Amino acid sequence: MRNILKRIFYVIYYPASLIWRKLDGIGSWKETKWWIDHVPDAIFTPATYASYAGWMQNQGMFSALFSIYLEKDKPNILDFGCGMGGLAPVAYHFVRHGGRYLGIDTDARSIAACHRAYPDLKNCEFYLTRDPNAWYPQEGIEPSKSGEIDWPVENNTQDLLIAMSVFTHLQEKDAVKYLNKIYEVLAPQGLAILSFAILRHYVNPNNDIYNFRHPLTPGWYTSYPACPECSIGIESQALEKFLNGKFKVLKHVEGCVTGGKHPSLQDLFVLQKV
Repeated sequence: MRNILKRIFYVIYYPASLIWRKLDGIGSWKETKWWIDHVPDAIFTPATYASYAGWMQNQGMFSALFSIYLEKDKPNILDFGCGMGGLAPVAYHFVRHGGRYLGIDTDARSIAACHRAYPDLKNCEFYLTRDPNAWYPQEGIEPSKSGEIDWPVENNTQDLLIAMSVFTHLQEKDAVKYLNKIYEVLAPQGLAILSFAILRHYVNPNNDIYNFRHPLTPGWYTSYPACPECSIGIESQALEKFLNGKFKVLKHVEGCVTGGKHPSLQDLFVLQKV
């Protein structure tokens, strides 16, 4: 049924949305039209299967988070797991007069879509990493060596690192490896905004991907044992152990898909390197 609905989505909704986009731009303020013009067409393709509602929710939420927590002028921003570049238009407003936004992803289609959609975003770049992931296999790309992380940035240089829906696709061993890398590349007192699926006593009636019934390592669970990286959740106590004193939690926004009280889908943590 889901595949049928997706086909209908591509045949009907996608073409209709392009018409809506043009009409909406005609009647909008210049500042609002800028956001409409920077919605990439690729978010409506099988590579991501998104919607305008989800797109605009992200733009508003992260515009606010960046404005509140990112105080440095001309920052370096690293977006690991950038996908279709959903945060590039947000980051652009913070790096356009200096600094740099770098979006990194394992999916070649996503990085290609970013290059097509955002050639006009000054100081914004994209990079296809060779890092392997079981849920996002790469065809025709030689993976990075075991233990290595393919990020083209120097240590202690990044003022903000974002990783949305990344740790929800990493088992504990790989998650620890990436958290250590994040700590290394962040500048002193640098910030990280990371998302997790925090386990609660809650059953999601709408999407079984967020019902984590199969244990992995202590405190870490998956919804699909055949490929655990499809969807991974973590208990609060395990997360505290995972952060290992490397970061101070500045803000926790609870995720509603696992029973949290806030409208964010996954749990967001604003962290500061210590």
